[in-house]
Amino acid sequence: MTEYTDIVERQRLLQEVAEWSKGVKYIHVNNGVIETKFNNGDIEYVDATTGKKTWKRKKATKRTLIDKFLRRPK
Repeated sequence: MTEYTDIVERQRLLQEVAEWSKGVKYIHVNNGVIETKFNNGDIEYVDATTGKKTWKRKKATKRTLIDKFLRRPK
């Protein structure tokens, strides 16, 4: 039964990374613009006066996300 342990652990790590990457890294407000940065590198900008949302997407690879996840403070 232990022959698949490494495969199961790899999948568990990938699921944890996927959940972690959706988390908020920080929120910054300046001149009516709310900037929310996520752990995967994506940034959402919301203009508080108009409510308009814009995104700056970062196409992070799985390897990059795993490296950031493993280096994070626990």
